[in-house]
Amino acid sequence: MSPVSGAVVALVAFLAMEPISYGTHRWVMHGIGMRWHRSHHTASIGTWEANDIFPVLFSTIGVATFAAAALGGPVWLYWAGGGITAYGITYLFVHEVYIHRRLRSPVDDVAYLDWLRESHRIHHLFGGEPYGMLLPLVPRRLRVRAATRRQMTASTRSRL
Repeated sequence: MSPVSGAVVALVAFLAMEPISYGTHRWVMHGIGMRWHRSHHTASIGTWEANDIFPVLFSTIGVATFAAAALGGPVWLYWAGGGITAYGITYLFVHEVYIHRRLRSPVDDVAYLDWLRESHRIHHLFGGEPYGMLLPLVPRRLRVRAATRRQMTASTRSRL
């Protein structure tokens, strides 16, 4: 497999992880896995939360892909594993470092990342959409509802 073909496989795997992440977040984490995920939607005490089990479990997908390639599978599995791993690293940075500031690291504000942070804040406010991380599609009604809530909170503070 040529490096260009491999890079295409890695890119496709990376892009495919967003809908997979969306579905897993919506139907697993907010479904049968809510027992663990709930810890992410409440104030944390300490460094670790039960929700941290999910990224550990999800990382096994990338590891399994690399292992399958190493055990005689097709070469493109290495490249797919690279794309899956790149998505995981990007998710870690966006979610843990930039949005929730769980891993302390100086990061400048960036418009796209601020949009992701605001979209994720809306998810935490209402517990529903958006479930995606790198392309969070927030219905307009929820953005308006969140903005109204923010304005009401600000006006309440100014009266105190």
